[in-house]
Amino acid sequence: MESLTRRLYIFTGKGGVGKTTLSKSFVRYLVEHDHEAVYLTFQNQSLGEVHTGTSEKTVNGIREISLDLEECARGYIEKRLNSKIISSWIVKTPFFRALINMVPGFSYLIYLGKILEMGKENPRLIVVLDAPASGHALIMVESTTNFKQIFESGVIFEDTGKMLARLNDPEYTKIHVVSLPSLMSWQEALELRAGLKERTPVNIDITVNNCLFPLLENDLEKLPEGLREKALNEKQLIQENLSEMRCILPHSLSREATAIEADLVGSLSKLI
Repeated sequence: MESLTRRLYIFTGKGGVGKTTLSKSFVRYLVEHDHEAVYLTFQNQSLGEVHTGTSEKTVNGIREISLDLEECARGYIEKRLNSKIISSWIVKTPFFRALINMVPGFSYLIYLGKILEMGKENPRLIVVLDAPASGHALIMVESTTNFKQIFESGVIFEDTGKMLARLNDPEYTKIHVVSLPSLMSWQEALELRAGLKERTPVNIDITVNNCLFPLLENDLEKLPEGLREKALNEKQLIQENLSEMRCILPHSLSREATAIEADLVGSLSKLI
């Protein structure tokens, strides 16, 4: 079994680029290579949103967890105060709810704490995070830095220091920015990567998803004009920016999500 030191992979990018399918496919790749991995999402970013509790399920052999903010906050406070009753009361207070909802990044601080707790409970576990949209990802990677500056001492200062060390450790964390093979999506991915690089020293790669050109390259002359133009535009984009692209994934002809995930698995070794 290949030895991996990284325990957190973050997939981010604009909406509609295929982050969810790619994240789940990467979990499948890890599992098929004898690693213990879980697909993770954040259910909500504020305490005003619907609270349904953290959910966990296994879909076609892939473990999926959706973290609930209120439950994670209550668990963190309970661990620090050693009191379930007090923690349940605190998360319901208007002050605490306003603090989480008004201070940028507070929710991500709580979620990251939960991820580290999962890693402590199972050091072999690899978390694949299907991160929120681009702007939220930027806030997430800088949130622990902001709070470390706000709280100069005490428990929160110590906890944020630990989170910051893990989140910014290239041996522990890696970020994948996902793009479509279009000029606008590519430019957005470059801007997001640049923004992330200003905030964290971990490795940040760009994966270009859903490329038609590799499938159509040998039949360009037979294609309808619109499809041929799309394929040629993709070809030009790839040729001009190949050195910046960590991984180029072809379009899947499958329709079911699980079948698409399976199609991608064989192309994901570069994401390690």
